[in-house]
Amino acid sequence: MPHSPPRAILRRFISTIPTVKKELHKWANRARHLPDPLRSQALLSIELKAFHCVGGSVYAHYPGVDVEAMIRLIVAFQTISDYLDNLCDRLHVADPDAFRLLHTSIVHALTPGATIHDYYKLYPYSEDTYLSRLVQTCQDLLSRIPNYKRSQPLALCLAENYCELQVLKHIAQGEELLREWVERTADSELSWNEWAAACGSTLGIFLLFSLAYSSSDTEEEQILQAYFPWIQGLHILLDYLIDLSEDKEAGDLNFITFYPTMQARDQSLCKFAQVSKDLARGLPVPAFHRTVVDGLIALYGSDPKVRSQNQEDIIHRMAGDRRNLFWLDLCKGLRRLRVV
Repeated sequence: MPHSPPRAILRRFISTIPTVKKELHKWANRARHLPDPLRSQALLSIELKAFHCVGGSVYAHYPGVDVEAMIRLIVAFQTISDYLDNLCDRLHVADPDAFRLLHTSIVHALTPGATIHDYYKLYPYSEDTYLSRLVQTCQDLLSRIPNYKRSQPLALCLAENYCELQVLKHIAQGEELLREWVERTADSELSWNEWAAACGSTLGIFLLFSLAYSSSDTEEEQILQAYFPWIQGLHILLDYLIDLSEDKEAGDLNFITFYPTMQARDQSLCKFAQVSKDLARGLPVPAFHRTVVDGLIALYGSDPKVRSQNQEDIIHRMAGDRRNLFWLDLCKGLRRLRVV
């Protein structure tokens, strides 16, 4: 498959958004049969975080990928992530052992053939028809990707960081424990909150799914170094930026608040944007990865919360040139049309 220019990637991406929403609708129908409060949290995670699946579906358009199968896989995996985030955040549970067991489902989702466990064993609520089916769906779809076994170790490495982040940030003394974890495990120029933020993205895992369709393994390490920590960090810092007011009101941990000044925050955000753009240009299929970076800034930057929090200036600085501002305006239009 020839490499496509950004606008062609964008056209294909937009054309398959209805397919993403159809998949989400299937999982929502299954969630409606759950007992409360799991039902409400499953449905809220789909309703309020659908754009995570929509944005992630761009990886279904990486060269050589089976588009329909990849969309199903991305939706199932991201739905696990968003659902577990709600279970750890919204039901007044603060047991790290329960959270770790819940997140074992993510590791099993990435491990075709792994035995499905009772992931709710330590959690106060349970069901047996939703989370296990999401895990099985991921396993089945991954087992059909030609070279996934090659990519699996890197995917599991990213997933382990993701799961540990999710456990620590949702329990008492989360900030202290996160700082200690980063100091123990990270070898990076980044501050602790930036490295931790980078652990919270699933983009690198989606990328590895896409790369596993290729018979070549020469790209994976190089590409992943661009994604972790830079492109993944850009992703999650943008996510926290637009959620600043909501997290302050709810008393939730937000990595953006740990910058000493607003100037330091804005300098860091601009650095993440610029380094991500520069690294994307040097990767195989550079147009695709640059589309991802520009799309992140446009997707988050077009959220109405940006305007209500007076964040338009920093978003424009991150977007940079006229080409990127076009993407931003396009996403605003897609939001008005309720496409995203």
